[in-house]
Amino acid sequence: MGAISKIRQVSPYFLGSVAVLFVAFMVIQDSSCDTIKNSRKSPENVEIATVNGDRITLADYERRVRDVVESQRQQNPTQEIDDETVRQQVYDEMVNELLRKQQAAKLGVVVTPQQIIDVMVINPPEQLQFFKDSTGQFDKRLYQELVTNPDRMGEMLAAQKVPQEDVDRQVAQWKKTLFDIEDGLRSQMMQQTLASAVGAAASVPSYAAAEVQYKNDNGTADLQFVALSIDGAPDNAVKVSDEEMKAYYEKNKEFYLQKKSRAIKYVVFPQLPSLKDTLTAAKRSQRLAESFAALATPTQRDSAFTIEMSTYNGVTTSFTPLSQIEPMTATVLSSMNIGDVFGPLNTAAGIIYFRLDGRQEGITPVVRASHVLLQFGSNKDSAKAEANKIYARAKKGEDFAVLASTYSQDPGSAKQGGDLNFFAKGRMVPEFENAVFAAGVGTGDVLGPVETQFGYHIIKVTDRQTTELKFSQIVLKPVISAATKQQTMARAQKIADDIANGSVLDSVAKTYKIPVQESPLFTSDSPVLSSRELTSWAFESDKGDVVRKDVKYYGTVVAQVSDARDVGIKPFDDMKDKIKSILLQRKKLDYLKTRAEQVAANFGTDSSVTIVNQSGVKNNGSLTGFGGEYLATAKVFSTQPGSTTGAVRGERAWFIIKVLNRVDADMKQFIADRKAVMQSQSNKVRNQAFSAWFQKIKDNSEIEDLRNKRND
Repeated sequence: MGAISKIRQVSPYFLGSVAVLFVAFMVIQDSSCDTIKNSRKSPENVEIATVNGDRITLADYERRVRDVVESQRQQNPTQEIDDETVRQQVYDEMVNELLRKQQAAKLGVVVTPQQIIDVMVINPPEQLQFFKDSTGQFDKRLYQELVTNPDRMGEMLAAQKVPQEDVDRQVAQWKKTLFDIEDGLRSQMMQQTLASAVGAAASVPSYAAAEVQYKNDNGTADLQFVALSIDGAPDNAVKVSDEEMKAYYEKNKEFYLQKKSRAIKYVVFPQLPSLKDTLTAAKRSQRLAESFAALATPTQRDSAFTIEMSTYNGVTTSFTPLSQIEPMTATVLSSMNIGDVFGPLNTAAGIIYFRLDGRQEGITPVVRASHVLLQFGSNKDSAKAEANKIYARAKKGEDFAVLASTYSQDPGSAKQGGDLNFFAKGRMVPEFENAVFAAGVGTGDVLGPVETQFGYHIIKVTDRQTTELKFSQIVLKPVISAATKQQTMARAQKIADDIANGSVLDSVAKTYKIPVQESPLFTSDSPVLSSRELTSWAFESDKGDVVRKDVKYYGTVVAQVSDARDVGIKPFDDMKDKIKSILLQRKKLDYLKTRAEQVAANFGTDSSVTIVNQSGVKNNGSLTGFGGEYLATAKVFSTQPGSTTGAVRGERAWFIIKVLNRVDADMKQFIADRKAVMQSQSNKVRNQAFSAWFQKIKDNSEIEDLRNKRND
């Protein structure tokens, strides 16, 4: 029975926390086992996968899937569970667990029963501190009593006059939960121990490396810069020849490694309702409309709607802010009285009938506002003066959306004309929130400038709502009939047979006027068209093989393996576009060099370029509008404040930067905190080392997925 059996453990924590540990330690995965289920072997003997010769059985797999599904249902009973996703997650984690066990055995890594006991009983972590006393404090005594003596839980339930059948069931579930947690803890602790063992050599960062990282993380600078992006260089200014691309390929092809991969060409036959199916739905709608119209009073229609709710699986939505209801639905409901029935309303979701069940004024109002944000930059007074100018223009009636898209330094909302959509109290910083919720609505008044930690805001409140609605709806959708499904499948099978008999997919598809699509190359661990089953088929097949499969979210798919690659170096043709992009980028930077040097020589006086203000810059390669420009930000931290860097060649632009002021990292604080800093760096490096090591182990392992194969 393992460590837990020695101390008769069954933890109540599991009933509430099992989901956390179980999902965290025993993640889930997908796989259709239709062919396996038809096997003559028992589930205990059927293999759904082998990992370096070790087996994963159907029984263990299905048991894990069932437990995870049940855990998800307990957490959220109304959530729709995606069975395929669950199965794939379970499969992946079981493979990873087996690989970890194999490597642990090779390295002599073990997790002892006493280690499990220490965690479960003696020193439970915070997430296991499930039992609380009347003051809300962790009751360790009760916790340990119930963990070490699970039958005590049965005594407590019996004392509350719980039926004996329920007592037995809950105690049994309790014990099972404890076994699951023991397994989860063992898996987690084994991974941690493996990570420590594998990363031991790499987990001691140099003092110099930690010092550099501390400087980068804690130094900041305020600056102005001009960026001459390669996007500004005309395409016809540079050319790249085939000879240049081939030379680059030959020099770098050792880095273009290719895994075993496949590509498919395919056509899709969506499972869509036929005209007859659609007419059937329309007839149902007509019957509903006529039955409601025949009733003389709202009360009668209300009662009839309740009956039809049961017939058509109607749904009732609890009180919801008007701002969160789909706009067309909100418009309809707003015009209705409580108890009114409305319909039909034709929407993309189907034909809908509504009943308004309730209306109330919500406790928490929501508002909708737009803003223009001007950051402080290096000169707060200048930023405020600019904000006042924009405020005055908005007050005079200029289009606020145009002002926001032109001047706002909040890139997210600027693209939406400054619109922040609806929000309730507690979502914005206090200064912004106080101004907005104190403002009027619909008068055209503009607020500002309002100062927050982000800068100056000019704000326009465009709507305020407190209304919440409760409503029911019946949605009539055309249902795909069995006959329609059979017709679609038969048509797809005919095309698959034609291709299997020698016809060319493109020609057949053209005859039927169906578009042909082609996937990029994919590896065996990539679900093409989100289908693991289709991926498995592709890797079990040869180039030219064809299949018809029903694929979730797509419909019936006819697919043909169009390319099959073995492990090796990617061919030049595959890399040609990428190489051309790299060389064009380099040549455009060369082209812009002279212009960049001119701008550097006349920084601040050249009116043809835009100077960008940015504060709080760190040495992390990030500048406004650009990422990964490490040479540029490094130059900032080696340039004296008040000076200009000159032209700095980056990855995608030339940068000319004036450092206004800089606050370098406090290295005395680094020395004081060096133990914690070094430990943090050590953990980071160790985790990176383990991840890279484990991925290499997995890549070099013999893993056979048998879920879609028949076991005799």
